Amino acid sequence: PNYPTCARADDEANESCRQNRRSSSCCCPSPLSADVSAAAAALSLSPSSPHSKELHIAPMLNYTTREFRQLFRILSRRVVLWTEMVVDTTVHHANLEEHLGYDDNTHPIICQIGGNSPELCSEAASVVLDEYGYDEVNLNIDCPSERVTSGKREFGAILMKRGNLAADIVRQMQIGASAGADGDGAESSSIHAAPKVSVKCRIGVDEWDDLDFAANFIRTLRPVCRRFYLHARKCVLGGIMNARQNRSVPPLNYPRVYDLCRMFPDCEFWINGHIRTLRDAKLVAYGTFLETNDGHIILNESEQQQQQHHQHQVPCELCNAPNGSCTEPPLVAPSNLRGCMMGRAAIDDPCLFHNVDRFFYGESTNPCNNRRDVMEKYCQYLEKTYPRRCCDSDERTTYEYPPPDVVIERDYCGICAEIYCPDAVLIEESIVSVDKEKKAKASAKESKPKIASRIIARSLKPVQGIFQGVPNSREFRRACDELGRRDSSCRNCGPGFILRKAMQKVPCCILDQPFDLAT
Repeated sequence: PNYPTCARADDEANESCRQNRRSSSCCCPSPLSADVSAAAAALSLSPSSPHSKELHIAPMLNYTTREFRQLFRILSRRVVLWTEMVVDTTVHHANLEEHLGYDDNTHPIICQIGGNSPELCSEAASVVLDEYGYDEVNLNIDCPSERVTSGKREFGAILMKRGNLAADIVRQMQIGASAGADGDGAESSSIHAAPKVSVKCRIGVDEWDDLDFAANFIRTLRPVCRRFYLHARKCVLGGIMNARQNRSVPPLNYPRVYDLCRMFPDCEFWINGHIRTLRDAKLVAYGTFLETNDGHIILNESEQQQQQHHQHQVPCELCNAPNGSCTEPPLVAPSNLRGCMMGRAAIDDPCLFHNVDRFFYGESTNPCNNRRDVMEKYCQYLEKTYPRRCCDSDERTTYEYPPPDVVIERDYCGICAEIYCPDAVLIEESIVSVDKEKKAKASAKESKPKIASRIIARSLKPVQGIFQGVPNSREFRRACDELGRRDSSCRNCGPGFILRKAMQKVPCCILDQPFDLAT
């Protein structure tokens, strides 16, 4: 490394300076001391102060639904949530509440739009920000799926090859966003005044996989956009790789994201791609020079670490990651690297995020102490959002949100009485009570299902990994499958009831076991 030296010219003095620096007795400034001091001051790491970085749950098609987002708002008050990608034509041809509706406690929340029509994307941005009050609207230039990158309506990652069109779309989205805020839609006030429009893209596409291409793309969009969420790998289009392969086969290149941050200091960036733990997220967002333990700051500026940092490149032998990926955190994170995104980790292990508020954001407490807390709050949410249909005479079906407004005629039926009115169930089981339950189930199977299977499926899907890594997780998933998909007799009792029944397969010692705060 090229370290600054003392104001003495001879090599012996320089070597003496280096040795003194190792023992912390050198009077010369460390090469990173100014950066470290400034970053540490900006972070304000006292427990009572909010951190300056952000952690996002990445948008994922068929996953980041209304129910999924509510589960993660239960787990964290601070994590930033995203919708699934909403196609721009949706604002004309669909139930907007089903696709754009969200609960009042969901903020901060970002809506992602997919499309290639400047006019439709502009209108969608106006609806998202003005009518629905999202905190931000994002243009998807990331999705590599052949379903969206081919055919008449090419959008997603293919827009990286059409930078001028992408810039025009974002420009019109800015105008649409300002039209809702200002009422006049004047372009002069739309581009920089409202930082509510952003772009999510890759760092390369097909054979265009170098820093110059990524920088030129950012440079093309920079006049109309200053907020970029970068998936730190290229994508391969044309059906050569499917969407899943495009999330794992092309190597990750974190250093390229850091380089883009430094090249465009007036833009803000977030990094996405295979961040699997909260510790990894924090190291990437803040840099390895900083680790916190109850608010304490630890600086680490060894020459060995600096030497390793400068040797990381793709393909990377030091990271020992699949396909030559380089996922080394920065030594000092660029100040405009505003945070990072986690995606698949949220699907696989939702409870990984129980400690986000405390560990990542520096809050004094987390919202939930154990899995029972999480599941109880989520069941209550489902029972409010999709009420029981077993005790009404309305023939309409709960197929989407909002559900039909029906009159509940009884507090419980023969099936859900054990959950919602346990006092009505005989304390001592008898042949009579068992027969009653069997008759109730037989009657329910013969009656018309009033809650669509898609509602049950999307309600249970977010919690499939809630017991990841603990005993009885398989029994819980099996119970969800049996009650939610195969046993139609329970369906009209609602997804909240089904989830409560499945929880009975999990021992209380596991439900009540405190979360491990040592993330």
